[in-house]
Amino acid sequence: MAGLLILAAIVLTVITFIRFKSVAVVYPNGSEIGGIPVGGLSRRLAEERLREAYGIPVELNYRGARVQFSPQSLGLTLNVDDVLNQADNQNPGATWWNYLWGKIETPKPFTLSMQFSQEQGIIKQMLEETFPNRYDQAASATVPMANAYDVVPGEPGLQMVQYDEAISQIEAALRSPNQRVVQLHVEETPALAMSWENLEIKLRQTFREENFNGLVEIYLQDLQDGRVMHFATRGGVDVPVDVAYSGASTVKIPIMVSTMRRLSDPIPAAASTWMRSMIQDSLNPPADGLMKNYMDNNTGPLMVTDDMKELGYQNTFLAGFFEPGSPLLRKIETPANTRRDIYINPDLYNQTVPSEIGDLLAKIYRCATFDGAEYTLFSGQVTHEECRTMVDNLLSNRMGALIEVGTSVEAQVAHKHGWTNALDGLIHSISDVGIVYSPGGNYVLVIFIYSENQILFDHGNLLFARLSQSIYNAYNPYQQAIVYTE
Repeated sequence: MAGLLILAAIVLTVITFIRFKSVAVVYPNGSEIGGIPVGGLSRRLAEERLREAYGIPVELNYRGARVQFSPQSLGLTLNVDDVLNQADNQNPGATWWNYLWGKIETPKPFTLSMQFSQEQGIIKQMLEETFPNRYDQAASATVPMANAYDVVPGEPGLQMVQYDEAISQIEAALRSPNQRVVQLHVEETPALAMSWENLEIKLRQTFREENFNGLVEIYLQDLQDGRVMHFATRGGVDVPVDVAYSGASTVKIPIMVSTMRRLSDPIPAAASTWMRSMIQDSLNPPADGLMKNYMDNNTGPLMVTDDMKELGYQNTFLAGFFEPGSPLLRKIETPANTRRDIYINPDLYNQTVPSEIGDLLAKIYRCATFDGAEYTLFSGQVTHEECRTMVDNLLSNRMGALIEVGTSVEAQVAHKHGWTNALDGLIHSISDVGIVYSPGGNYVLVIFIYSENQILFDHGNLLFARLSQSIYNAYNPYQQAIVYTE
């Protein structure tokens, strides 16, 4: 009998304990762990819910491309047991002994944070291994079209940036039960410019395509970074650069610089008118007037020459006035006109070489663009405002030919052209030197051509236009120039 009583007591105890567990180990309504409701759930069911909620993959969005990663692959571990132990301890009055004597306390709802462990470096490693190789796209370069003067614009690239920010966002998403999507910071990288190697190849092809077998010398200076392309070729064979050329009207730029050196603000009306006429209309009397009135009535051209030497130019000079019959003031020998590997019988009165007239234009550009003492000419004797006036004068030379033709309406060309009839009455040399202001970048372009045979202006003009067009389109692939030949 006693045994049956003991057995009955054991059974009753077990039943009572099971009832206790069903009451005491169910979390109170309104309880949350890490934002996940666990009220009314047993520990086992709460664990399942937490693992399910925080086990959802984190989605990384790369410009619309969706990539998902499990929390485990990102080095995250859920410390579920720790947080559930903490949850169990929220109701210490709910003990078996109290329940047995009918003293169950009503449990209070709780709110706890989820607990995690994060393996350091895993997220960064995943980003570096996944996105640069599989999703980032390198920008491509502009390239010339075959058998045409147009170019194929480069394509912009894509690159994920701000890795530290992405890591913080991913860590936050891993710890959130509902914000599991991260928008990665992806920037578009600009298309690459045409390489100067390809541009030079295109320019050389242009000589052949336009059937010009004479001497061509090109000087190109990028005014953003100072890079220089400079080469000369004759009949398809390269020759050393800086051949001595007749300066013709291009030396009116040095005259303008020397005049500005000797003027003070405000510029006299006569000087302003003469400079504009000298550049815009390419008239010779105003050039002589400037040298005679603002330099010296007899030796003005030599003062221009001395000024050029002071700027470091050994091959640019004037040795007489433009007026027919003016005496040669001095026979000037230069490194360029004394070389004998190539000699094209330049004018004894005025000469220049592409690198010097090109560099002078670059100096004028920087002086006009940047208002700083270090950019002025002759230690401030030619000021920022005076350089701007010189650029305006060059911009007024709207002749609708040569370098201008190879640009688009969005461009401005501050230039001076030049050619003369030789003793045989024919044109053998044409030049155009200028600053090109374009949406894609500014540059100095100097082109000299020479032929022992007559150069028909239309033929020479088209060659200049094509060379200018090729360079302009390389700088402006999205606003390309069109040269009309009819």
